[in-house]
Amino acid sequence: MSLRLADAFSEPDAEPVGDADFLVTCTCGLTQRVDTMILDELGQLTLYECSRCEKTLVAILTDEAAAQLWLSSSAMARRGDASGHRRNGYVVGSRVDVALRRPGTEEDALLIYSTADLFDALRNI
Repeated sequence: MSLRLADAFSEPDAEPVGDADFLVTCTCGLTQRVDTMILDELGQLTLYECSRCEKTLVAILTDEAAAQLWLSSSAMARRGDASGHRRNGYVVGSRVDVALRRPGTEEDALLIYSTADLFDALRNI
């Protein structure tokens, strides 16, 4: 099963969303489209790494994988599942803000705020 960030934002009656529609700026200073990032696919979890410094910036996982992660991580048990954005059966987390900004536009359609503490739990897998 291959997960993509866009999966969480796809709506049946809306214009299709792809990873190229998301923009991030890494802590190293590189601004990049999510579809140009390095992928690390781990079944029900996909990690996106900066194409310059290879730091993991974005994660998407299924609700099922998130539930298992929360149970297996004492850090997440204390915080509950507030450490990611739940949407359409997925949990999205990021170390930096992620903008839904379609190519050729100047304004963000949506800004997904960083949820860096999700990565505390991901260290345990």
